[in-house]
Amino acid sequence: MGDHDSLFKRAFSVPANAAGEIRSLLPAAITEQLDLSALTLVPASFVDAEMTHRHADLLFTVPLAGQRSYVYFLFEHQSVPDPLMPWRVLGYQQRIWAALLRAEPERRSLAPVVTIVVHHGIGGWTAPRRLHALVDGLAALPELRRFVPDFEILVDDLGAVDDEGLRRRPLAAFPKLTLWLLRDGREIAALLDHLAAWGAELERLVHEDPSREDVLVVLRYILRVSGEVTYETLRQHIAAVAPALEEPMASAEQQLIERGIEKGIEKGIERGIERGMRQTLARQLRARFGAIDAAAEARIAAASREDLDRWTERVLVASRIDDVFDGG
Repeated sequence: MGDHDSLFKRAFSVPANAAGEIRSLLPAAITEQLDLSALTLVPASFVDAEMTHRHADLLFTVPLAGQRSYVYFLFEHQSVPDPLMPWRVLGYQQRIWAALLRAEPERRSLAPVVTIVVHHGIGGWTAPRRLHALVDGLAALPELRRFVPDFEILVDDLGAVDDEGLRRRPLAAFPKLTLWLLRDGREIAALLDHLAAWGAELERLVHEDPSREDVLVVLRYILRVSGEVTYETLRQHIAAVAPALEEPMASAEQQLIERGIEKGIEKGIERGIERGMRQTLARQLRARFGAIDAAAEARIAAASREDLDRWTERVLVASRIDDVFDGG
């Protein structure tokens, strides 16, 4: 899962944060009829295996106030406009409805499904938002429209929302900062240009997150997208607008260093094991068959771990060196 996907899912898999996003985007006439305090995350496995593996998609249910019914909200996270997005969403809606009917076989109606696409790509959302926009012939023959299914996806086009618009949203600091980072995190220059506008929210995050888990997620994200900008430069910029983040900043850098060291150690161990296997195989071949030629040395050097395992077993029983490599 990429950094953008991980950040999005961490922030908006929390029902209270998803509820704030819904309040920000839907008309009040709708949200007033929803019991958003009871918003519930639905396991992806409820729908099907494909949804389970779409890591950045989130599905929620919320009761309709005063009714024994509910609405599904499907959150989609997109960094690039998808020209077939309404068609994709139609497939998801069908699978959600199919799962609902399997779970409640006595049902004779379908729950509403509202799709919210959170888009943070450069250039804004340029793809269709309605299913009818994908269907040929409807403009020339409008009488046909009523026979063709249609719906609209709700696009949260972050590139079209300024800092003040994002800050006004009814969200906690972490999901609000997540939307900012998704919007500006592709270019470190843009992120630094807007950093001062987010100083108060960064300070607020420190107070809202005493465990520092979300604080470190935000700082690690900034460090990972920093490109050529040095840690010291970032530290100075962040400390200038949010002094409370100076100490966690050092912890975030150390965690990234430790993770990098761990990965480096793991790769080094693997390389060392394979190097030892190649040397052992070469020694065994020389002990059995005498000097080995350049072609055999090249095959050993290019062999996979599986090849080395297989050849090391064969050398014990092979009568010719060719039998080791070719299984004769």
